Amino acid sequence: MHTWSLTPRRRSAVVSAVRALAALGAVWSCSSLLDVKNPNNVNVSDLDNPAAAPSIANGAFSAVAYAYGAIMTEYATVTDELTWIGSRDGFRELDVGTLTNPTNEFTDAAFPYVGRARWMADFAIKQLAKFDTAKTLKDRNDLARSYLYGAIIYAAIADAFNNFPIGSDMRTAAPPVGKDKMDSLYTVAIAYATDGLAKTDSTNLDLLTALLAVRARAQHAKAVWKMLHPPGPGVPYGGALVNDAGANADATTAIRLQGTDWRWRFYYSTTTVDNYIGAWVNGRQEMRIGDRYIKTSPADTLHDLINPFPVDPEMRRAAVEFKGNSATQSYGPLTALSTRELHLILAEAALATADTAGVASGFATHLNVRRVRDGLPPYDPSAPAHPRTLAMLQYERQVNLFLQNRRLQDLYRFGIRADVWQTSPPTQAVSAAGTTFPITQVELLANPYCAANPSSC
Repeated sequence: MHTWSLTPRRRSAVVSAVRALAALGAVWSCSSLLDVKNPNNVNVSDLDNPAAAPSIANGAFSAVAYAYGAIMTEYATVTDELTWIGSRDGFRELDVGTLTNPTNEFTDAAFPYVGRARWMADFAIKQLAKFDTAKTLKDRNDLARSYLYGAIIYAAIADAFNNFPIGSDMRTAAPPVGKDKMDSLYTVAIAYATDGLAKTDSTNLDLLTALLAVRARAQHAKAVWKMLHPPGPGVPYGGALVNDAGANADATTAIRLQGTDWRWRFYYSTTTVDNYIGAWVNGRQEMRIGDRYIKTSPADTLHDLINPFPVDPEMRRAAVEFKGNSATQSYGPLTALSTRELHLILAEAALATADTAGVASGFATHLNVRRVRDGLPPYDPSAPAHPRTLAMLQYERQVNLFLQNRRLQDLYRFGIRADVWQTSPPTQAVSAAGTTFPITQVELLANPYCAANPSSC
């Protein structure tokens, strides 16, 4: 397991210019108490110094880490991973499957954090690539990991939103990508991962694995996106299973690099940033983990499909870690990439090609890597008492990708309804499978392209 930590002195590379204070009258002189300099402010020109490269990359990391938890809060609430138990109607609206309200206070609150993360990642890539071209970049791994952060946030945006103004740059607005072109964000994520691999030191196995994993994940997600668009009763188009040659190749290579139970995670702390989602679920208790994972009455946790007596060990681990305690409940790590997901990608490809004959099949082999590791009985597709292959794939994805921003797409493509989605009258999650979040009010009001042409947003 590996991640990159922020420097303790500075958590963000977001900077702003400082304007001179206006004259306050004869009472105040140039030695006024207000005539001070803030040591935390940095001139924009300082970011053109190659020595700032690690801090710029760290700033992108911090912004992406926070945005990842911010949009997960709303995304997971729409799915069956979380269920609303609090008092805020905006979360109730999401819980029943209403996604497209641009004034929902919680998606609207998360939107700027996601936009900031996208901009910070692109800025880090641009600046460090410039240093690299000038041969002034001390460590090319800083550029490589900036590409990784960019790939993660671009894929996350494509997962969560039906439109997004990618080209906006600080105070310069840009038009949205367009609802029918949001899969282009996966294309960017794939390209960023490819560029990052070219910059990574061959001995940095963790970074190489992460870049391969995010490229595999983006290729798989892009294929899923095509199944779900346009949203509607025809979903999934062309079937529910993905068999993507590029995703399969990258998953296989990454697994060879990291044969262990590898995870790439965002870690949070009191000296960096919190994970956003923990405060709403564990602190304020607006949501709790959904009944399909943990029941409160009678108290119970998700059981394995083959051996129903023990609670699934991975579900227990994930739930306990996420809940934490009073000191850690807002700082639990969030997984973005893992070899578990890579094995699931390969298992799905095997199922799509009917490689399912017995325990030695490609499908069973990839599922059983984690099952053996977690002390569960191996899955045998030929055993009459074992679940059928599609049900087994759905279960393993449900457990091993918990709170990783994957569940909504799985519900849609496998034709599964979250347990509290409203059916009468049906909400968008029920009536238009494939629906994701819109551009929200904070951007609609600020972006002149949206004001001039609302239908484009």
